Amino acid sequence: MRGIVQGILLFLIPFALYFAWLFLMRRVGPDNGEGKPAIAWRDAPWLVLTVVGVIVLAVGLLWFAEQRSMQPGERYVPARLEDGRITDSGRGR
Repeated sequence: MRGIVQGILLFLIPFALYFAWLFLMRRVGPDNGEGKPAIAWRDAPWLVLTVVGVIVLAVGLLWFAEQRSMQPGERYVPARLEDGRITDSGRGR
């Protein structure tokens, strides 16, 4: 479940940054003399944001996987049940 949430959050980073920028531009930017903001959220570059989101997602997931991977020659020792509690055995020795 944590991996799914991380993936969704990584994918949404470009969208959040774009809409934060859009919000700031609408507050301080010019209105083109028409009384309406020069930039509208409907004009967002959806394809670019989606592609960048997928790239950020892929890089983030690769980074998370690399951080959790074991070193060459490291032995895997599974968690075990001790006194009715699951104890993490650590990362092998």
